[in-house]
Amino acid sequence: MKVFVAVLFIMHVSQHASAVTVEVNEGAEFIVLPCQVKAPVPIDSLVEWRRSDPSIAVHVRRDNRDQPNDQNELYRRRTALRQDALESGDLSLTLKNISLVDKGTYTCTARQGSTILSQAEVQLQVFSSNDKERDVFLGLFIVTLLLLLVCVGYIGWTIKTSKNKDTTAANL
Repeated sequence: MKVFVAVLFIMHVSQHASAVTVEVNEGAEFIVLPCQVKAPVPIDSLVEWRRSDPSIAVHVRRDNRDQPNDQNELYRRRTALRQDALESGDLSLTLKNISLVDKGTYTCTARQGSTILSQAEVQLQVFSSNDKERDVFLGLFIVTLLLLLVCVGYIGWTIKTSKNKDTTAANL
């Protein structure tokens, strides 16, 4: 039983370690979430992009036709697959009008019937302008702190050097 649990844990960790991470700033016009499979994908396949947490359908293509009624309303008119996705094997998803709520884990699955042909996971990191401002502030704070430490060290060295000169002069 312990071996079984260990194998499941390793599979879980390796699956997450292989996920691609894509970063984008909030307000970007679009971002492409990559998903490449061995081409061609059979024409009667289901290609589905889902987002976890919460688990919702982001984009669905069945029998080589997009199915906007099968996707979550949050993503309607904001997603697209290439027209030749099945022939080329490029199942990458274009996501438009990026906002902070788009941050999360996305899974691209191609299946024929109940058989999974391919599956890929993409982590989407969305940064707000506040994140940039915080990073700039943090950088300036660190530089200021380092300069302050250098100044304090220099002042301490100067005081110690002048005391040593005074002690040496007094001993002569």
